[in-house]
Amino acid sequence: MKKRYVMTLLEIMIVIFIIGIITSVVGFNMRGSLDKGKAFKTKQGVHKLYEIVQLQEAQGYALQDDEDLITQVKSLLDSSGLVRKADDLMKDGWGNPYHFEIAKEGFRATSQKYEDYCEQKNIKDRYPWQEDVSHS
Repeated sequence: MKKRYVMTLLEIMIVIFIIGIITSVVGFNMRGSLDKGKAFKTKQGVHKLYEIVQLQEAQGYALQDDEDLITQVKSLLDSSGLVRKADDLMKDGWGNPYHFEIAKEGFRATSQKYEDYCEQKNIKDRYPWQEDVSHS
């Protein structure tokens, strides 16, 4: 008669413990990658918004500071034909809506979460208009 090998409770607990440790290490490393990806998506989204508004302004469409900027930007994106999902572009990588303003230099879209991320990672070059200033 052959003796069957049966896993003991202790062996099962050790395997589960090792799987838990591996999962926590991978999860911890993924968190930083996810934040980096969200920050990249936000910077690209702001850059795209900035470029589309610049293009539309060159064609004569002007944003009015005294009106609701969110509605104006959404309308501008829809009418430009350059964006399929304007609602998605109007949110940062974390899913929060951008804050829009018209400064004396022109249109600005900013994200508080992105600002916090850049502050935490000590990133200086944050927005397209800051890149433009540094090159001149």
